[in-house]
Amino acid sequence: MRVSVIIPAYQAADIIADTVRGAQSLPAVSEVIVVDDGSRDGTGAIAKQAGADRVIVLPTNQGKGAALRAGVGAASGDTLLFLDADLGASAAEARALLAAHESDLAMVIAVLPSPPGTGGFGLLRCLARAAIRLLAGLKVQAPVSGQRALAAALVRHIGIAPRFGVEVGLTVEATHIGWPIVEISLPFEHRPTTRRLSGFWHRGRQFWDVLRLVLQIGYGLGWPALPGCRQTLRMTVWAVGLALLVYFARAASPAVGMPVMSALVASLALWLPALWLTAVWLRLRKPNYLGRQVPAAAGLIAPLVALLILWWAAPAGGVRAAAITVVGVMGLVGLLDDLLGSRRQARGLRGHLLALAGGRITTGAVKAFGGLAAGAAAGMMLHPGRPAEVALDALLIALSANWINLLDLRPGRALKGFAIMALLALALAPDSIRLLGPVLAAALVMAPSDFAGRTIMGDVGANALGGAAGLALASILGVWGKLAAVLVLAVLHLLCERVSLTDVFARNRVLRALDRLGTGGLPPLPTPAGTPP
Repeated sequence: MRVSVIIPAYQAADIIADTVRGAQSLPAVSEVIVVDDGSRDGTGAIAKQAGADRVIVLPTNQGKGAALRAGVGAASGDTLLFLDADLGASAAEARALLAAHESDLAMVIAVLPSPPGTGGFGLLRCLARAAIRLLAGLKVQAPVSGQRALAAALVRHIGIAPRFGVEVGLTVEATHIGWPIVEISLPFEHRPTTRRLSGFWHRGRQFWDVLRLVLQIGYGLGWPALPGCRQTLRMTVWAVGLALLVYFARAASPAVGMPVMSALVASLALWLPALWLTAVWLRLRKPNYLGRQVPAAAGLIAPLVALLILWWAAPAGGVRAAAITVVGVMGLVGLLDDLLGSRRQARGLRGHLLALAGGRITTGAVKAFGGLAAGAAAGMMLHPGRPAEVALDALLIALSANWINLLDLRPGRALKGFAIMALLALALAPDSIRLLGPVLAAALVMAPSDFAGRTIMGDVGANALGGAAGLALASILGVWGKLAAVLVLAVLHLLCERVSLTDVFARNRVLRALDRLGTGGLPPLPTPAGTPP
């Protein structure tokens, strides 16, 4: 194990020499790198005199993240040890970090003692802990501790967040790819943050940096390893999509524009709370197709927002009642399947029906019959006294919901399927934006995270979106159009019983390109080659 110690320093002339000497006393240390982050007190020169192997001087103060990034770029060791500049002689205590890292090959974080009467009011620590719990499903004691030992390959792969978001970013991204995290208590001594104006200003900057990182990762708009240009592109495409939805809603009818805007605002506001509800409170965190543990019912936002807006803003009538019934029931049975379902119960619609014939009720069977019941109820509201058309409505709505559910096996695939169905409905009847607007708003808000593979929509979202799209088509198409749509969906379901959709997408060039659109076709954070998972 060759260890490179990286010390980001700013205005630390009074203590940097002791910190450098403490770091040099550590076993297996091959180099000590000090990054002077634009100090004006000669920190870099003093570090060089103290024996630092390399001193990198940044021309201006760019923040802790940039300083660490510069140090990582210059490091040659296979293990990195991050130490704050104000540790002084206690930097020698980091030998325990290195020993723990060597034995567990984990990211090892030091838990520092908190001297009484120092620091702020704990807002930063609470935010950082909540962020790591939400985004990574991990409980930590020291979410913003800068004393860490970790593999150089890991750091270079997951990237370093800007400024003071670096510690939260490292923990979230390492956990996202399944890297073990270990915390140990060590008697480090560091310069405490006082409860003076300067201390509160420093904590405020840290709080803002962490909050900005949480919002970027939480909404799927960026993460440390994503280049800035691609992050800007994601944010631009997302903003354009939101703006286009509002534009077309207002163009269709001024009375529709306000509900759609309200749905967008509600979706943006409820996205992270809904994610907390499913991922933390309900503990719905499952491995995605790459084996990464991610929030598994993020689509809860769709029925929540749709029901709220439909109840508040939709005009009374059969369509409103049908929409509330379909979205509510579909979301409920989908959430039940997310909570209690398992692929070991049965696979495919045929498997659930065979299990039911054998006297075993599966959540998939409950979902299928619940969807049919919701579709039949909606059909009776749309076309009372026409049993044949009600039957077609029930089949169209139930098959549409299950089709979107079948697509939810890869990032973005279910949302693309829903978008195609929704665009078809809007092309046939632009006024259907009144029904589809709320679910489209929720779909757009969850899209960046879903496309990035950082959340799984789950049955609760796929059922609600597919059911709404099926209902929109059922309210527009005539009998023959519905019959054709039902036949197409039935054929697709039969195909899925026999072959893997993923194999079909992989063999067809057009489908493969469509499948990769927006996702890059690559895992967002694969495990670095040659390093342990």
